[in-house]
Amino acid sequence: MVWSVSNAPAQPFGTERTFGGREGWGILTDFANTTLVPGWEGARDVVLADAARRPTTETDLLADFDGTVDDRTGNYAVRNEGVLLAGRPTRFGSGVAGFDGNATLAYFPGGGSLFSPDTQPGSFAIDFWLYPNHITEGAVVLRWRGALLNGGHPVLQDLRLEINDRRLHWMLTNMVVRVGDNRIEAAAPIRLSARRSMIPRIWQHHQLRYDSFTGQLAYLVDGIPEDIRYLSESGREDGTSLAILFGNDTGDGIVLGRGFQGALDELRISRTADAGPQLSRYTGEPGRVISRPIDLGGSGAHLQSLETVAQEPGGTEVRGYYRISNHVVATDPRDALDSDWKRIPPDGVIRGNVRGRFLQLRYDLLADARREESPRIRAVTVRYHSASAPPPPRVVSGRPIAGGVELNWDTVPDGDIQGYRVYFGERPGRYTGTAGLVSPRDAGNNTTMRITGLRPDVPYVFAVESYDRYGQSGSFSREIEIRAGREGEAP
Repeated sequence: MVWSVSNAPAQPFGTERTFGGREGWGILTDFANTTLVPGWEGARDVVLADAARRPTTETDLLADFDGTVDDRTGNYAVRNEGVLLAGRPTRFGSGVAGFDGNATLAYFPGGGSLFSPDTQPGSFAIDFWLYPNHITEGAVVLRWRGALLNGGHPVLQDLRLEINDRRLHWMLTNMVVRVGDNRIEAAAPIRLSARRSMIPRIWQHHQLRYDSFTGQLAYLVDGIPEDIRYLSESGREDGTSLAILFGNDTGDGIVLGRGFQGALDELRISRTADAGPQLSRYTGEPGRVISRPIDLGGSGAHLQSLETVAQEPGGTEVRGYYRISNHVVATDPRDALDSDWKRIPPDGVIRGNVRGRFLQLRYDLLADARREESPRIRAVTVRYHSASAPPPPRVVSGRPIAGGVELNWDTVPDGDIQGYRVYFGERPGRYTGTAGLVSPRDAGNNTTMRITGLRPDVPYVFAVESYDRYGQSGSFSREIEIRAGREGEAP
């Protein structure tokens, strides 16, 4: 695995914070078509979310094998006899069902499900992904058995998908019926066969699809029709459709994998013939992930670099963005800061005087043209200089004036200084003002201030602080003590 790393140089005397990797992705709060997956050395990587199926109102059964063999819809109970969940080779999601030739899975229909007793299903589709390790002749990938009562006599039904002559074949025995005159008559068995031979260690999508409107029954591999039958008296689309009927389950359920060696993923039964396959791993829609606002510790923090560690295989792409502001204006991460997104430079170096207290990161992930590969983001390192509080004036002096005092202080030699505030009170270290006068007073960028309305001959204490254009203030200057002058008294 080769990771592309930006060439952002380390900045001396700065602060460095890493997100992702072993530090985790706790800053991420908004995932759109993205997810976290196991990465290098136990870390988690940001990738595109794959196009795994989700249950809908038309879904009768869905087993995705991501941590469980259960039916996600709750319509079917399951019995597992030796099937193991594996993390590779997956087609979608994080897991597959692994079969060793002896293991089987069985799904038992509940009331109201497609395979419940004496159900005429209408349109439906059965589909899944198959990955054979070996081509085992006679293996039965899927089988359901039931019984119809025909004139009071049971007629055994059989629906199965089996391997024969290195190809897959669907067999429907006594599943297609004629209904009339209060009796049910089974039509001839139907066989649909794949044209192509199976290929070991290759994922293929298999689907049996029945359209009750047209009477078409089709077997598709990777979305391509392999064999088609019309359930009619003539065998053509002539409007005389026969019916498919599920009788009483024999108690075996829908059995998967008898004699099969390999993996199965994304088993789905749908109550529609329009449940087309998702053949590519990704939808092709971009993914996006956004961080919460990251507090850099002060309004004047100087952003230096954003070093992203990412992998972009096979034409995939990661696009990184940042924005920075002194204020968080919304709880929704998409609108949290009042500034525009800017593209992270290829080398990660943020040039210019980019400052602010809160930083947000955004990454857009794009799949390759085949929609089979996703980029990965492993980590990002933020380098910045924390905002330094401005220093106070070094020299502060004052003198009495009529009814008050006059203060003077030296200019602080700092280009970010925006102004000064004067604090005063009647006790050392207690700058709470005095009767009728509020402390502090803002002097703007002046270096002198007169405070009048003070009581004559009363000693007052004064201190000055500076503040910068980022809203930060520093420590107080040396405290001085001055008695206010009398009215009419010469200074």
